[in-house]
Amino acid sequence: MKRTISLLTAIVMCICLAAPVCADTFVPSITDKNAPDLVVTPDNNGNKVVGEVEDENGEFIDHVYEECIVITPVSQAEESDKIPEAAKEQLLSLYEQLSEGTMTLPYDKISEDLDPDHMVIRDMVDISWLCDDHPEIVGAPGVTLTLTFDLGVSANTDVYVMHYHNGEWIPAVSVANNGNGTVSVTLEDVGPVVFSVRTGTDSKPSETGDAADLTLWVTLLTVSAVALAAVVLFRRKFV
Repeated sequence: MKRTISLLTAIVMCICLAAPVCADTFVPSITDKNAPDLVVTPDNNGNKVVGEVEDENGEFIDHVYEECIVITPVSQAEESDKIPEAAKEQLLSLYEQLSEGTMTLPYDKISEDLDPDHMVIRDMVDISWLCDDHPEIVGAPGVTLTLTFDLGVSANTDVYVMHYHNGEWIPAVSVANNGNGTVSVTLEDVGPVVFSVRTGTDSKPSETGDAADLTLWVTLLTVSAVALAAVVLFRRKFV
């Protein structure tokens, strides 16, 4: 009997050690994907507008022009010469922590109904501000930046956006699926941003992402271990 218990304990320990770390799930293509395009709208002077800035009261401050914003995906962070070295290092470090499971996204800050095991990160980028004018755009209290991204998502796909602000991941101020593949996002600051969807709700993540529930597999392995131990005990008892 003692040997059987020891065998069972050893099997369960092996399963626990073999179980993968609960890391945030990325689409496998994340390290190859380009940055999502910003939607550009020319103003009356022919300037390329990609967004707008508002104050703490929601009042319009100014347009954001294409030359002032650079979107850098994880796949291009190392070789990019358009963003500061510190921004590169931060984006790559955060990606590594999320993919290894030493950091997780707090989806419960968006909704308690969001199960992290059923979420997949489809895009991870750095948003950097390049222009010297309007310094209040970068992290000033109450000031927000709204950009519209062409993500190619279906009209009924819920997109969840978080950005890294003051040392923590926080939800975007607002996210709107415009129904034409584009998503408008309002942020409190520039910096690292992730776009997530529920697994199976967007064609791109569902084709390449791993929607497996790790808890289910661990449970099945544990049940198998118990069944094996029971068989061993039964055979020893009657042999």
